[in-house]
Amino acid sequence: MNLPRSLPARLYLLAYDPDKERMTARSRLGLVLRAAALADLYLDQRLADDDGKVKVAAARPTGDPVLDAVLRQIADAGPRSWRRWVRAGERRIVREVRDQLEKERWIKVERRRILPDRVRLRERREVKRYAAEVKSALRPAAQADGRTTAALVLAARGELPTVLSRRERREHRGRIEEFADPLWPIARALEHDLRRKRAVVASGA
Repeated sequence: MNLPRSLPARLYLLAYDPDKERMTARSRLGLVLRAAALADLYLDQRLADDDGKVKVAAARPTGDPVLDAVLRQIADAGPRSWRRWVRAGERRIVREVRDQLEKERWIKVERRRILPDRVRLRERREVKRYAAEVKSALRPAAQADGRTTAALVLAARGELPTVLSRRERREHRGRIEEFADPLWPIARALEHDLRRKRAVVASGA
């Protein structure tokens, strides 16, 4: 079974811990998936940076409903900062990506009234293999494509423990920053919005 092509779907799967059978980084996942959608559209040259603001460079549909919704949202609203688009609809995109993966039979969702819905991964081996592939991009002689390194950057920025531990993020910081260069407006915006979210949580707001 081939992995979904879209980065938001891949980051959702990477955020799942197959061993503990639960989602990780729940408080950050919406921001990570929004950044993943922007990165996907940016790598496909549908979005461009215009002096710190997001510009639609090509409005043609991608064929992916989640990505197309983000692209339409940006096209309808006009120029806004990358930070604005990383945090816009962060809760909604988690549901949209989850529903998409459930429909494609990557996950099974048990809906519960009081407790959070329980997510089960159907393709454990494939997801674990992909997480190892993403992590292997850190090897000095590794050859990885732009989508794989983008997934690594977003997983590192989003502190997904299923991909990199805190120690590994610290040890490979230089390599990760090197991979972040082609996605600099998105990586920077995600980092800023994650800091903002932590500050809000720490303040008890």
